[in-house]
Amino acid sequence: MSIKNEILTLIKSKTKLSSSVTETTHLYKDLHFDSLSYVSLLMAVENHFNVTIGLPEMGRCLVVGQMIELVEEKIRRE
Repeated sequence: MSIKNEILTLIKSKTKLSSSVTETTHLYKDLHFDSLSYVSLLMAVENHFNVTIGLPEMGRCLVVGQMIELVEEKIRRE
């Protein structure tokens, strides 16, 4: 499974909305995440991919595509 598909699966597991999740989906505006669900998702992503997302990077992960790019970048560095 690709990184993109794995992240999409993680996001879908954290939301009860049936709307489709794409790379342009905004976690707060489109999926109505709150800060707790956002941090929970980031922790799930960190654990799943064995990466660390620092506080400054969290602001780069508000749109699904940005999160995918960040995780791909972190995996490439390792």
